Amino acid sequence: MNSLSTQIFQDIYHASQSGKMTTIEDLVINTAQSAYQLRPHLEDLKESRFVIEHPEGFEIAPSGTHYYKSHWG
Repeated sequence: MNSLSTQIFQDIYHASQSGKMTTIEDLVINTAQSAYQLRPHLEDLKESRFVIEHPEGFEIAPSGTHYYKSHWG
């Protein structure tokens, strides 16, 4: 996972832990990248089953929680 994907993943994880969804707009602000630049990273995270996309935004998947805890405790 590259540094931008890691940042996106961690942002979504922290929001999910607070019971919140992360919107693409939130990620644009947090990363200073355009939605166009973020989309491939989000698709990779979805394909890896770390993140789930809903109409309201993104949340961490159960396997994403396990991955986060095994890498960053």
